[in-house]
Amino acid sequence: MATPPTESQGSFRLERVFPSDALLKIRKVLSKTPELQRLIDQQLVRLYAIVDANVVNAELRWRLGSRREPQARSGLEEALDSGVLVLIAPVYLKAEIEEHLADIAAETGATLSDVNREWEQFQSKLRFYEPSSRVLAGEVIDPDDLPYKQASEELGLPVYTRDPHLVKMGAPVVWVCIDIALRNHARARSVTLGVTLGSTYSLTIGVEALRAASRLIKSLYDGFGRLPTWLQVAIAGALAAIVIHPKSRAKLLQVWESICANVNGATAPLLDAFINLADQIATANATADEAKRQIEAALPPLKTGSAVVYARRICLLSESPLPLAEIARRMRNEGYVSRSKDFEGYLRRVLRESGQFLEVPRGVWRLRPL
Repeated sequence: MATPPTESQGSFRLERVFPSDALLKIRKVLSKTPELQRLIDQQLVRLYAIVDANVVNAELRWRLGSRREPQARSGLEEALDSGVLVLIAPVYLKAEIEEHLADIAAETGATLSDVNREWEQFQSKLRFYEPSSRVLAGEVIDPDDLPYKQASEELGLPVYTRDPHLVKMGAPVVWVCIDIALRNHARARSVTLGVTLGSTYSLTIGVEALRAASRLIKSLYDGFGRLPTWLQVAIAGALAAIVIHPKSRAKLLQVWESICANVNGATAPLLDAFINLADQIATANATADEAKRQIEAALPPLKTGSAVVYARRICLLSESPLPLAEIARRMRNEGYVSRSKDFEGYLRRVLRESGQFLEVPRGVWRLRPL
């Protein structure tokens, strides 16, 4: 009796098809449908935080002193690349890190050129923001921490730090190291949302794609026609989701041939393969949910922000300038409640009076360049 292919024999692993890096594109496609956007909002964690210099310092030291393979990534970098983590830094961070580049080189045995290269590469993954003021109420234990606390207050975001001074200064901090939880969440959610995306394509690309997928399967396995109808449809639907993408099709053909090589006219190995996929999806979903709980448990309570706080954050995180109506819509989606009868008029006045925004062109807004 044929046995299902093992991992060493090339079994189909969903995390290979949907790595964490694919999450950005998957989310972008799914967000075009309102119902699926709500699914993303419910299931996917996206953590926005101010990053402190000690976190960046530790990342650079790991890259230069502990990393064994040049292509290896830390949990922090993978979380950034997947989009589940967005780190914002005050411009002051650049000076604070560059002040210690020679020390990092000496302590890790790297050249200064290597340290500069890694710093340039990592800082490209950060968003930079210049706080409007460094005058703060309350105790100031370390003046170097002021830009981080000010950025936190002006954007309504926690500080990701290992510095106890920021805690004593009253800043909301993410104190627990959650890099691995963020990475695990990204990997698992890429699988579950990737399968959702595939299912969406299966339902929308039509009957002809299903027929094409069926013909493709028949060319690989003569016994397909003898399978139960429900199994034919399930297999065809899965293939139809990616039959329009040549690279994915080639990968699937290779996997399918591997499976079929172990089939002796019986459906059991095929059923085992689909059960295996279902188990992978269930495991990914459980992993993502558990990681989400860990992340949410580490987040500090945040104060309700003013209109300008919401607007700063939205404009900073946007890839392009935004119309006033779009800024207002995103503010409402994030939970901002206005009592103004003319909210857009009020918001326009807030943006103009803050001095931190530019209207380019008329009616379209962005933060002033650094």
